Amino acid sequence: MLLDLNDSQSILQWWAVYPSRHGALLSDWARRRPEHRAAILHARRLINADPEKRALLQLAQLETSVVGAQRDGDAVHSHGELALEQAEH
Repeated sequence: MLLDLNDSQSILQWWAVYPSRHGALLSDWARRRPEHRAAILHARRLINADPEKRALLQLAQLETSVVGAQRDGDAVHSHGELALEQAEH
């Protein structure tokens, strides 16, 4: 799947594949990449407007909070950092 950070529908579809991880990445990208912030925020509004996506979001938030409580640090990593971390384990 290709992700187009300028297209909120593309972001929405990509997010739905792995909401707990992709949500954290999108939050980080919205802060660090102002050129994509509007599309990311629009995708977030689409998620909140759709009951099924909202349920996925709630599950992802629950999963993130449980995993976060089990880890020492809560730093958000870039996609490259996450890929490197996975490759090391």
